[in-house]
Amino acid sequence: MTERDFHHIPTFDQLPVKSGAPPESCWGVFGDDDPFGCLNFLTREGVVEAARLVQSGKIFRLDAKIGFATPPLFGRATVRHNVIPLGPLAHDDLLDQFNTQEGSQWDGLAHVGHIRHQAFYNGVRVSEIREGHNTRLGIHHWAAKFVGRGALIDALAFRRAQGRDVNPLESGCYSLQELQEALHAQHTELKPGTILLIRTGWMEAYEACDAEKKRAMAPMENIRAIGVEASREMAAWLWNNRIAAIATDSPAVEPLPIDFRDEGALHYRALPLLGLPLGELFVLAPLAEDCARDRRYEFMVVSTPLHVEGGIASPPNAVAIK
Repeated sequence: MTERDFHHIPTFDQLPVKSGAPPESCWGVFGDDDPFGCLNFLTREGVVEAARLVQSGKIFRLDAKIGFATPPLFGRATVRHNVIPLGPLAHDDLLDQFNTQEGSQWDGLAHVGHIRHQAFYNGVRVSEIREGHNTRLGIHHWAAKFVGRGALIDALAFRRAQGRDVNPLESGCYSLQELQEALHAQHTELKPGTILLIRTGWMEAYEACDAEKKRAMAPMENIRAIGVEASREMAAWLWNNRIAAIATDSPAVEPLPIDFRDEGALHYRALPLLGLPLGELFVLAPLAEDCARDRRYEFMVVSTPLHVEGGIASPPNAVAIK
C-alpha cells in the first residue's frame, strides 16, 4: 500500500465493506488474509518522511526493563533470568517463565477476539489460533513492519497545566476532547501512518509506589489505571486519522478495570474490529520531557517485535529517535 491508496480507504461511518462482517469493522479492507490491520498505514514513503524528523540523534528507549513490575501485574509469572556458564570465559542466559505481556508490549491481533462475534481480526476463529499455529495473525508478520512517524500526546502534562489533579493509579479517563485539545496546545498534528503515543502518568506513579502497595495492586481484581476514553467516537477518530498503532504508559490503554462483557471495550473496538495494535506499559516520561524542552512532539519510531511465528504479543523493542 502507498499513501495515494489512502484515499480509497472507507471512513469509519462507511464500515463495514465486507458482507457479513461485524458493524464498525474493517474486515476485508486490506484483503481477506491481511495480518497487519492498521499497520498497513505504515508505508515506505512514511518511513522516509519519519527519517527526516531525526535532527538531534537523541534515542529514547520505550521499553521498561524485563521484570520491572514486582510482582508481575495481572497475576502473571515472575521472569527468572539464569546465567549459564559454558566454560571458563563463556556464558549463555535463559529466561524462565517469560510472558511476552509481562511488561512493555504490543498486543497482537490474536490477543483478544470479539465476545459477540466470536472471532478475531478478519474473521479468524479461535481454532485457527490454538490448533492452526496462528499463521494468519501471528506477531511474526510485524517483525519488519513497525517503523514510521511517531507523535506524542502528553495528556498528563496538559491536565496538570490546567491546574487539574490526576491520579493515574485510579480508574479514570482522558477524553477524546482532552486529547484533541492537548494536540492543539502542543501544535502537533496527526498524519496518516502515525504511531500515536499517549503519556498518562501511570508508569511514573507505579514506580513511585512502595513494595507493599505494588504487591496489593498486582492481582487482576485490584489493579486500577487511568486510560483513554473507550468509545465509538474514539475508535472513529483513530480510524479516520489513519493511526497505525496506539500505545500508552498504562497497563491497558483504556481505563482499568475493563468490563469485557461490554462490547464497547476499546480492546474489542481496536484489535478484532479495526486491526489496530495496542501498546501498553511503554516508557514515555523521558521522551515527554525532551519534547517539552524542544517543543517537538514528533519523531521516528522503530519497533521490532519478536520474530516468533504464531506469537500472540511481544515486547516492542522500540525506540523513538529525534
